[in-house]
Amino acid sequence: MKQLVDHARVVVSVARDDYREALAPYHRACQEAGRACGFEGGRAKYVSQRVSFLVEKVEGGVGVMIRGRPETEETIPLAEMKESVGKAAYSYCDRWLGAKEVIGNKGGGLGNRIRGVLE
Repeated sequence: MKQLVDHARVVVSVARDDYREALAPYHRACQEAGRACGFEGGRAKYVSQRVSFLVEKVEGGVGVMIRGRPETEETIPLAEMKESVGKAAYSYCDRWLGAKEVIGNKGGGLGNRIRGVLE
């Protein structure tokens, strides 16, 4: 089984390299023509911004903040965590980042970080 997984990783890696190599002349031509390239690569424009959360256990709850944005610092009470960590995480993300339909599963990642701090 391990050999099969390793072989699959190698095949994917080679395919990515071939894709980048084939796309390079197109990218150069777009840059020279001053036009936007039709292929964005890994993170297209419709993908939401990347954020990382700072999470720490504090007296009476869990302190949460989006890295580089001090205005987002909040303490989520332990009572709210006992009800549902996931709901608390998504509520925080709704306030500071937007609805789940727009930002994706960032609340799930935050919930996992909070659970890790609480253990």
